[in-house]
Amino acid sequence: ANLIDQLMENISTGANAAYGIEQVAEAAEFGAIEQLLLLDSRLRAERQSEGDWDIDVNDVIDSVEQKGGEVTAFSAEFQPGEQLRNLGGIAGILRYRLQ
Repeated sequence: ANLIDQLMENISTGANAAYGIEQVAEAAEFGAIEQLLLLDSRLRAERQSEGDWDIDVNDVIDSVEQKGGEVTAFSAEFQPGEQLRNLGGIAGILRYRLQ
């Protein structure tokens, strides 16, 4: 839950955060993601081609890992996962702010 707390804090202060698949994919391309946060149910849906993201989540994950970021999946059953679901099921804590 600490990662989600940090994410929410970053979002509320306009600091280093990205959420939603488009923002996160862009940040991943720049190597800006320190922590990638995913909703487990969303990840499964996307991997089974049942999701509605236009961007391949596996490419985003690979990009984050190749550039030294960490990936954490959260269960939708718990409060942190609920918060993540409200942000589109994917978010990133960034190393630096993107313009």
